Amino acid sequence: MSKSAKSAARHETAFASWIRRNGYPPAEAVERFLEMSDYFLGELETLEPSEREKMISEARAYLQRRSTEDSFIMQFPTVYLCKDKHGRQLRYTVTLTIGEDQAEWIGRVWADDQYLGEVTGSGSGPKANYLALARMHIESQIDCRDAIVKRPLPDQW
Repeated sequence: MSKSAKSAARHETAFASWIRRNGYPPAEAVERFLEMSDYFLGELETLEPSEREKMISEARAYLQRRSTEDSFIMQFPTVYLCKDKHGRQLRYTVTLTIGEDQAEWIGRVWADDQYLGEVTGSGSGPKANYLALARMHIESQIDCRDAIVKRPLPDQW
């Protein structure tokens, strides 16, 4: 495996982890990752200025390409958008656990580059659209005091 292929694989692994922790869709995350990721900024510190631009360019091209491939993007939850009562743009993901006639969910919520926490809930009923129910619940709770509980993000999900 060539040096650039090894580098691309490392960048992809770090990028995937960063996406999960920051709640962005892959295609929208590339530039933010390159500008804000502690991993990537640390990689750049070890290089000469001319090598930095080359690494940024190669990483950008590689990650943008991977962010259009189904085999890559399907490993991430869908990111939904909504606004709070102050007009602030929020992002959230939904993790559903579905039973025979009920579901539980966790909505993880971000504003800008800050993880706000989780909104949890459950619902039941035959043939219920649990995803729609979860989304309505999460969006209705965004502005409720103490509805978003600050919990650490899981290392894996």
